[in-house]
Amino acid sequence: MVARRPSITGIEHVQPNVLIVEDDAEIASLLTTELGRLGYTLSAVGSGREALRNIDRTTPDLVLLDLGLPDIDGYEVLRQLRETRNGTPVICLTARDQQMDRIGGLRAGADDYIVKPFDVGELDARIRAVLRRSGRAGAQDITVGDLRLLSDGMQVLAEGRAIPLTPRELHVLRRLMKNAGRVVTKQQLTETLSELNEDIGDKTIEVYIHRLRSKLQGHGAEIVTVRGFGYLLRSLSAR
Repeated sequence: MVARRPSITGIEHVQPNVLIVEDDAEIASLLTTELGRLGYTLSAVGSGREALRNIDRTTPDLVLLDLGLPDIDGYEVLRQLRETRNGTPVICLTARDQQMDRIGGLRAGADDYIVKPFDVGELDARIRAVLRRSGRAGAQDITVGDLRLLSDGMQVLAEGRAIPLTPRELHVLRRLMKNAGRVVTKQQLTETLSELNEDIGDKTIEVYIHRLRSKLQGHGAEIVTVRGFGYLLRSLSAR
């Protein structure tokens, strides 16, 4: 089910609930950390039977399903889900890179398929696409001043027009908008840029903040430096 938390911007942040089914504890931990930074509500189990019990009990919005599980494999999990007419969206995660594995997963009822190792940014895009197709995206636009971050997180508008942002500027601004009214530390912004394999130097964050301040002028929002902590995005009307 979609998790909700209040937002000082006056709308709800709606976070898709994603179940990770992965028996490799290191991979499960990495996925939980990286997808958590992107705003998902996450839980993780390490076996197929645990997955079926969890899905029946909690009704997640999407399942990331490893095919190579220690008890019943991912194909069997999919088969049982679809036999009971459970339409929970499923993206298969696997190290298998053979065409027949991909076809088998999709025929078993998977909504998408991604091969390990994968880029977290690509996985995020695929999750959002599957959620949109299934009608479970849940996320709403986020507004701060005249700025509006679209629900897919891929574009920021001001007065209906897209603000021209580089991918790195978008990553930084998206993090600030999702935490509007709260301080985002420089370390957190550094972690956000590392998702793009950005080579982060001491002054990198300052450079992007400077660029964003210039692009946000006249749009009813400002980035405030909180010395010794980080940065805060707020609406000018909230001052």
